[in-house]
Amino acid sequence: MEERRFERVGSHSHITGLGLENMKAKEVADGMVGQKEAREAAGIVVDMVKKGRFAGRAILLAGPPGTGKT
Repeated sequence: MEERRFERVGSHSHITGLGLENMKAKEVADGMVGQKEAREAAGIVVDMVKKGRFAGRAILLAGPPGTGKT
């Protein structure tokens, strides 16, 4: 049996990614629905972190309750 490994982006087990394809948000993907602009912006930050361009900096996610900042 083949073992599958998922990269988690949060504490919610149904979320397996940002739902991006070529840095553009898909309507529904990887457990994510909606918030397309926010997911694309998060994808840019993730890309910068992976490339080592964001070392030693902090990110502040702001918004009303229930908007997916976690």
